[in-house]
Amino acid sequence: MDFRELSYVAAIAKYQNITKASEALYITQPNLSKFLSTLENDLGLKLFKRADKKYVPTYAGQRYPEYAKNILESKASLDSELADI
Repeated sequence: MDFRELSYVAAIAKYQNITKASEALYITQPNLSKFLSTLENDLGLKLFKRADKKYVPTYAGQRYPEYAKNILESKASLDSELADI
């Protein structure tokens, strides 16, 4: 798990749309789709149910972004604090 991975999952959860999430992340839609597919295969579970163009979080898909958001906020706080030193 790395910060990029956390950011990607958080964006998909926020926008519930791969195209909108990829635009917000400044990456291509195919790359984000491939990332999500690989991550779900690695985890052995689905994070999102696909319904047309909407990505609806599963239970794991709800929990993962919550933890990701907390981790990313902690990192931003640490970065900010260290920048002031």
